[in-house]
Amino acid sequence: MKLEWMGAYRDIVGDFYRSANGYSQICKTELFGDKIRFSPYEVQIMEHILEYAEQHKNMKWYAERLGLSQATLSKYVRKLVDKGLLEKYHREGNRKDIILMVSPLGLEEYERYSQQMKAAIFDELFHLLDSISPKELETVKKVFSIYGRWHRESLKSPKDCPVSLIKLER
Repeated sequence: MKLEWMGAYRDIVGDFYRSANGYSQICKTELFGDKIRFSPYEVQIMEHILEYAEQHKNMKWYAERLGLSQATLSKYVRKLVDKGLLEKYHREGNRKDIILMVSPLGLEEYERYSQQMKAAIFDELFHLLDSISPKELETVKKVFSIYGRWHRESLKSPKDCPVSLIKLER
């Protein structure tokens, strides 16, 4: 089947796929850090914790926000804690509600990472985005939001479908 259905947007769709494929190949690789190495997944987790630190969000909230399963987030949080980049707390009176904070070492490593990445990649990207109007920027955000949710929606089970159970043999 030919790809005419994508029309003028074929190149953009191809760029989305290339970007996603490239990211999926490196997202778990420890590419960053001077004293302690960490991966792009771990960067995203630290960024979200830094962004919402004052609100004391719990792990479930971060998993939903990042589009990760709770098990995947827990795995990476464990790694970050073991590396000394994150610290875990709980609310007084609620030991199950785990609150995450970036450690002083994590903050030091993240600050170095952010300076390097800003110079290497993001300065050019931000300069390009500065050239468009706020309305166009909102459209770009919506495009990425739509693209970012299709994979999560495709993982959900179909609504209103009866569930068939099969008993397991002992």
